[in-house]
Amino acid sequence: MTFKKIMLFLHRWIGLLSGLVVFIVSITGAIYVFEKELFALFHPSYVTVAAQKGEKTLPLSILKANAQHVTDHPINIIRIPATTGQQEAYIFEALKRRPKNDIVGAFVNKEIIYWDRIFVDPYSGRVLGKIDVETNFFWIVRQIHQFLYLRRDVGSTIVGSSVLLFIITLLSGLFLWWPKNRKVAVKRLKINFSTKWKRLNYDLHQVLGFYAFLVALVIAATGLVWSFKWWETSIYWLMDGKRPNMQIEAPKAPNNTMSEASAASLDLIWSDVVKKHTVHQGVFINLLHEVSQANATIYNKGNTGWSASDTHAYDLRNGKHYFKRLQSDKTLGMKWRNSNYDIHVGKIAGRTGMWIAFVASLICASLPVTGFCIWYGRKFKKKKMRS
Repeated sequence: MTFKKIMLFLHRWIGLLSGLVVFIVSITGAIYVFEKELFALFHPSYVTVAAQKGEKTLPLSILKANAQHVTDHPINIIRIPATTGQQEAYIFEALKRRPKNDIVGAFVNKEIIYWDRIFVDPYSGRVLGKIDVETNFFWIVRQIHQFLYLRRDVGSTIVGSSVLLFIITLLSGLFLWWPKNRKVAVKRLKINFSTKWKRLNYDLHQVLGFYAFLVALVIAATGLVWSFKWWETSIYWLMDGKRPNMQIEAPKAPNNTMSEASAASLDLIWSDVVKKHTVHQGVFINLLHEVSQANATIYNKGNTGWSASDTHAYDLRNGKHYFKRLQSDKTLGMKWRNSNYDIHVGKIAGRTGMWIAFVASLICASLPVTGFCIWYGRKFKKKKMRS
């Protein structure tokens, strides 16, 4: 058996084995690229706010208190939009997951005990809407994309294994596509829409597969980070020589009069964040009530090609800042890991990159379909010739 026949054998049977999962993951991935934009399109009253000229936002503690009125669960996540662009609502979330050793059921939504997301107008303080994230369309799409809506440990293994096989089909497909000379190359770069269906299907498979190859490879490689810890660790090792410690220690017991989280401490934290970052691309605040800790991640416009963010940790009992991890202090591996999602969805290259990722994902979804049609057509033809 020649090397080309071995590549063809691997390409065909690995493609058939992983095809259904690759199709599902690619379709859901294409939808999720524009998750934020689509949610705003379908729920404009939740997302968009109108501010009068010169009007200031209300204190964060008041906005949080207003959001707390519409949920029975403690709010532990705050998402604040960018200071530039269209005015948007502040988002407050109450989220609690089951411990990893206490996950019940076969489906991924059993991991979540509750997850409320509340949208608040930062100028009037009015609650604009509330959703149960578990039942939200885009959350379900994401869980299908990552876990096939199965338990995390089961679904991620199936998806990750299929994506690994998909990478092999991409590489073997490029080898099979590679032309012997320039004349053949010209033909393999164009789709002949005037030919018969079988030839058209073949062109769609090999030509679109070639054009999407590099982007598809990047999407697949970055996606494996969420499926396999060893894959993530390997990239860290290549970049840094080791896996960095990303853990932020909880604050020590304070020496002041405050003993627990208060509205004043939250406003002090937010005031310090605004002082440090007058302009930002969004802020994510994680309130770890059980250890009296607040971690604020501030996203900035980077000029190094990476997605830039600074993280500051505060004591929730008194609002004091006690830890920082700036973009400039991060290792190469940390910068990559913080940028991995934006690379995965094309956001690292702005709106253009997102559209490229969207189109590439649709092409990836088409490859198992056109590949199956090629295999089935040839198999059916052989049976017909024998009869």
